[in-house]
Amino acid sequence: MSAVVRPRLLTRLDRTERVAVVRAATGYGRTTLVEQWADTLRAAGHLVAWTAGPWDRDDPWSVVRDALTVELRAQGVDVVDAASPQALAAAVDAADAPVLLVLDDADELDDPDAVTAVAALIAASPALRVLLVTGPRYPLLPSGPQHPVLTAAGRALPLVALNARDLSFTAEELRAAAASWGHPLDDARLEYLVTLVGGWARLARVVLDDTRPDDDQLATASAYAFARDVIVPSVGDADLLRVAMLVATASDPTPETVRVALGTAGIEASGDVPVDMLLRLEAVGVLVRDPEVGSATVPSRWRTPALLQEVLRRELERRDPELAVTVHRTLCRAALRAHPPDPRRAVEHAARARDWTLLETCWLDFGTYLVATGGPGVDAVYAAVPDEVATTSSVLAMARATARRNREEPSDARELVLGLMAQLGRLALDGAWRSRTAAGRWTGAAAALVAARAQGDMRRAMTIVRDTEVAAARAGARGGTVGRSYWWFLVQAGRTALLEGDLGAALEMPMRAYELADPYRAPDVRAAAAGHVALVHSLDGMLVDAQRWLVRHAEALDPEWEDIVRDSAADVAQALVATGRLELAAADAALSQVHMDARAPDVTWPFVMRARVRRAVLFGDPEGGLAQLEQIERTRHAWLDQAGTVRRDMLRMRAELLLALGEYHRVADLLTETDVLGAWSDVPRARWHLLTGDPHAALRAAVVGGRRRRVNLADRIDLLVLEAWAAHEVKQAALATRAFRTARRLADEQGALRSFAHLPPAVRDTLCELSGLRFDDDELARLSTIGRVVPDPARLVPLTPRERTVLMMLDEHDTTRDVADALTVSVNTVRKQVLSIYAKLGVHDREAALRRAHELGILTPQEPLR
Repeated sequence: MSAVVRPRLLTRLDRTERVAVVRAATGYGRTTLVEQWADTLRAAGHLVAWTAGPWDRDDPWSVVRDALTVELRAQGVDVVDAASPQALAAAVDAADAPVLLVLDDADELDDPDAVTAVAALIAASPALRVLLVTGPRYPLLPSGPQHPVLTAAGRALPLVALNARDLSFTAEELRAAAASWGHPLDDARLEYLVTLVGGWARLARVVLDDTRPDDDQLATASAYAFARDVIVPSVGDADLLRVAMLVATASDPTPETVRVALGTAGIEASGDVPVDMLLRLEAVGVLVRDPEVGSATVPSRWRTPALLQEVLRRELERRDPELAVTVHRTLCRAALRAHPPDPRRAVEHAARARDWTLLETCWLDFGTYLVATGGPGVDAVYAAVPDEVATTSSVLAMARATARRNREEPSDARELVLGLMAQLGRLALDGAWRSRTAAGRWTGAAAALVAARAQGDMRRAMTIVRDTEVAAARAGARGGTVGRSYWWFLVQAGRTALLEGDLGAALEMPMRAYELADPYRAPDVRAAAAGHVALVHSLDGMLVDAQRWLVRHAEALDPEWEDIVRDSAADVAQALVATGRLELAAADAALSQVHMDARAPDVTWPFVMRARVRRAVLFGDPEGGLAQLEQIERTRHAWLDQAGTVRRDMLRMRAELLLALGEYHRVADLLTETDVLGAWSDVPRARWHLLTGDPHAALRAAVVGGRRRRVNLADRIDLLVLEAWAAHEVKQAALATRAFRTARRLADEQGALRSFAHLPPAVRDTLCELSGLRFDDDELARLSTIGRVVPDPARLVPLTPRERTVLMMLDEHDTTRDVADALTVSVNTVRKQVLSIYAKLGVHDREAALRRAHELGILTPQEPLR
């Protein structure tokens, strides 16, 4: 079969004292190896008698006796005709050279008389060495390969045993053998060949001989037929072959999967039985062990060569199709329940069983992960879902669409799944969602949430949240609430509640998801839930609680899943915590992990924008922050019109950026024209009053805002700091000291410094002096990293509404007459108003007035949020 000589095996055979057994299934090169060893012995002066089957003759013993007789007589040893075993043994012992008897095809030597005679010969001649070349017909005992001849010997003999594991070609030996057959292999083709055939030399030869030089892929048809027609029958032992088929069906042959497969078939597999079975199959060549795995602490790993695995699987499906389906179903469920789970393996088994309900379950539990890591095999399974099945399951329809799109244009897994959920969620909104499993309803509810959010219909989204929670309470565990679909729905519901401003639900539901989710089956759900809770706490200013949940988020992450299904909520929370503590490097590191895509399925973009605005205001880039904000506003995202919380948050961010830029007139318009009593405006309103020279109004705004029932901790600290500043400006030292001390106490509990960055340094130093609460060196170092957070104070230009209108018209028209015509008033009236405008702006002509008005923010482009 191969000209490759393997000294490692010949050396082991050289240790043979009495008996050696070379045992493997057909095609492992066992006879070729023995021929090479026999040649080396002949060259060294040994006598070698070679016998082989078929043994179906009238007297198999005579074949053995005659072969030995010929060799002994050729060396001048006197041997009587038809010698008895004892006489033949005496002749062997009288020879001057060592004698080796090779019994090839020894598993076919089962004639009782012949077996007894050969055993008697071995027992009677200490000088005779015997080598049995056998297939897997006879069982492997703990003491080694067993054969009737060895049993008949009646006593233990010194034994050297080589099995398929020993005979298996290494990759480099296979490369050398292929070259000797005229098939040189590069590394990639060699690796694929090893995957197909393991170290099975004959199978490798058939594959390579059948592959033409210009073929892109190795040809396997002939090798498949050889494995089916020759190798499988050569196993011989019916029980062993049945086990081999079940183990091949298990795909990943571990003791646990073997126990499951054998147990499903009614074969006792307790204790060490699965490992014993694996060792038996490895010994005959059905399994290959990974040479890099297996030690006292790391369990061994086996695999069935891919080509043989397919043959054995199909053989089981042909012989017992019902058992094959049952085994695949059982293994699929076991793969989903495993710790950690193996969703790709589960999909493979569900597909082999053609069990669409199980295939839907795999997607419900691990859809995003499968999109990202399933690979072509998983994509092929879901892409092939028939139309008649897809109509019964919206989940499988989504999986099929995802798989087909993923093959054509691979993209971000989470984005792809959310995009399709938004599309299919419309079915759920219309009551047309279909599912084959109880858990499918929760995926339908999550899809409906995504679709409702995409339309900006937050009221409908919150109705879905409430209705689904009622349904879940009624359904209980049997309704699928112990599965991943429901856990993920809880996270999505928490995100929806956060957008709607229901902070109680925004915390409660993801915290419940974190507690319920299995850390092995759903590490990404637990991580996403923890990240979301951290985000809510960070938005509230509860930085210690946010940090605690960020630790839980990190603990929940599975390294294999982290980069695949990464959820940005934790990164945004980390950025908000870092900006709250004025830690620029940490903020930048967290923000570098997220991207902001203001599209419907992306729930986190408003909070990403919040983190970026805080960073821009604190560290000196308000122009860049405002540009990003206006870019988002130009998208006219549905949430800006219909989700009140998002719209108010965008207004708050705009006000903060304009204040940092000193655009006080534009802030005035924002505060006047939008929700005068809204809580979102308390902090920017108080700060605006201070910067425009009205500390009394600032004090009133800060006190009123701080007394609101639901003011969060971050705003409460901001308002206390502004109250202290305003009280200082109006000479109320006691009030300033009390407010500053309260702010310091609350902020120190969280490690927060952001609010104090908005104080003018001189005011900050004075308040520290009055309160006796100075910042330590570390806090001062962090405060020194901020940019120009507090702009120069300025007075507002007291233009009347009519004067502002005239000023706007001057910006749009070339002459005073044009303005008068547009306003349908006299030119003299317009001239009087223009002169008044010039006086208030401190200018003397139209161009200077317009330039000054733009500098002060009195004239601005039309703003999207007005």
